[in-house]
Amino acid sequence: MKGKSVSTTEDILQFVSLLYQASSHMQPGDFKQWTITQLRQLIHFDSAWWGRALFPELSDTPEVHGNSLFQLPEDYFEQWQKIADCDTIAESLYKNSTKPFMSEVQLETMSGALCDFLWRHDVYQVLSFMKVDPELLLDAKGNMGESLLVDFLSLYRNREGVAFEAEDGNCLRLVMPHIVLSLNHCLEFSVLTNQSAQSNSVFEAAMFDSGFMLNTPSIGFVELLKRDYPDWDGCVLPDEIQENVLGSILSWKGRHFTLTFEFIDSYWFIRAYPSSLLSELTDREAQVAELFAKGKTYMEIAQEINRAPTTVRNHLQSIYLKLGIRNKVELVEKYRSLI
Repeated sequence: MKGKSVSTTEDILQFVSLLYQASSHMQPGDFKQWTITQLRQLIHFDSAWWGRALFPELSDTPEVHGNSLFQLPEDYFEQWQKIADCDTIAESLYKNSTKPFMSEVQLETMSGALCDFLWRHDVYQVLSFMKVDPELLLDAKGNMGESLLVDFLSLYRNREGVAFEAEDGNCLRLVMPHIVLSLNHCLEFSVLTNQSAQSNSVFEAAMFDSGFMLNTPSIGFVELLKRDYPDWDGCVLPDEIQENVLGSILSWKGRHFTLTFEFIDSYWFIRAYPSSLLSELTDREAQVAELFAKGKTYMEIAQEINRAPTTVRNHLQSIYLKLGIRNKVELVEKYRSLI
C-alpha cells in the first residue's frame, strides 16, 4: 500500500532552505505549487488544501479567506461550505492549535456529513495543521480580539494509502511555520518587484487575502489610504472599497488616491496611485493657482473671480502651504509639473 514516508532531519533542513530561496523569485501561485511538490518528497499525500481562515469569536466554524487546492476539483471549497458546520477537523484544530490533526476518515470519530464529503473526494486519511500568528488575533472587523487568523494545510491520502504516522505529523509541524513565513516573503517579493517593474508609475501596493484582510503592504500604502480614511485600522479594506471590488469594478477613485485591483491566486493585488497635489486644493484655490500660472496679477485674478485682492492673497498662502512652495515663481513651476 502506498503512503509510507519517513523524512530525516537533513531532508527537512534542505526543504526549508530551498523554500526561502524559492520565495524570492516566484509569484504566489507558482510558489504554492512548487512548495506542495517539494513537500510531497517529505510526506506522501495524494491531494491537499492550503489556505487561510478566520475563526470568529464563540464559533468553531472557520471563515475561510483563501484557498489553494491540489489534486482536488475546483468546486471543492464550495462543496465544503455546505458542510462546514459539521467539520470536526476544523473544530479539533481550533481547540488544540499546537498539535497536528491526524486521523482516518470514519464515522466513529467524524460526522456523517463530513465523512460523506471526504469519501466523495477519495479522502480516507487526513493530516492537518494550522499555524497561528500571535500578532494576528483579530475579530471579523480587523480589531484586536479573541479570534484566530490562521494559515492551515490539510494533506489527504486516498483509499489505497496507509495511515499517516507520528513522524509525518511531526514533520508537518516543523515545516509549517517556515511555509507560512516564506509565503509572506513571496507576497512581499511580488509587491516589490511589481513596483520596480513599473518605474514610470509612482504607486504603493499591497496584497489582501480573499477576505480583504491586509497581508503585505509597501511602506506607504497604509498611510496613503489613511488620508481618505483617517480612522482605518490598517487591517481590513474599508467596506465601501470592498463593495466596489465585489461589484466587479476593478478601480476606485478617492480624493487622495486611485486604486486598481487584480485577483492573483486567492489574493487581491491592489495598487494605490497618489492623486496629484492639485487635488489637495479647493476648487477656488485650483482656479487661483491656474490663473497665477498663466501670468495674471492679483488685481486681474480678483476681478475675474469677483473677490477682493486680500481674499486672493489668502488663497495664495493656502496654495503655498498645500503644495510645499514659497513664492509665485515656484508656483508656476510646480503647477506646470503637475498638470
